[in-house]
Amino acid sequence: MDLINKLRDNGNRITESRSTICKILEEAGHEHFTADELYKLALNRVQDIDLATVYRTLEILESLDLVEHSHQQHGSGIYYLKNQERTAHIVCNSCKKIKDISKNVINSVEKIIAKESNFNLIDNHFVYAGVCNKCK
Repeated sequence: MDLINKLRDNGNRITESRSTICKILEEAGHEHFTADELYKLALNRVQDIDLATVYRTLEILESLDLVEHSHQQHGSGIYYLKNQERTAHIVCNSCKKIKDISKNVINSVEKIIAKESNFNLIDNHFVYAGVCNKCK
């Protein structure tokens, strides 16, 4: 995925800060970041970046359907490169490890929710929480 060219193709300015954010996301693959974590990583590469630039860049990338975010119960949202298929996540309350939940599990849960609520589900942006096997 070439985020920088996709931003440019959609009329967005490409600054050193914005380019750095895109490179970090691409290098990380489907890794999950809070905006603050992404800011700290970018700050190691370019000195004149601010947190607002990170949020604006993530917002633009999300509007172009290249990045998604999910909301955690207590804490910052997490951002990640969008896959072809929808994903859901679970975070360990102890070590903060974030794991994708399998498509089969998501589909099963969504079928139950749709049946019980009589809604046609479109999307969700939240993260399940628990304690991983390592931290039990």
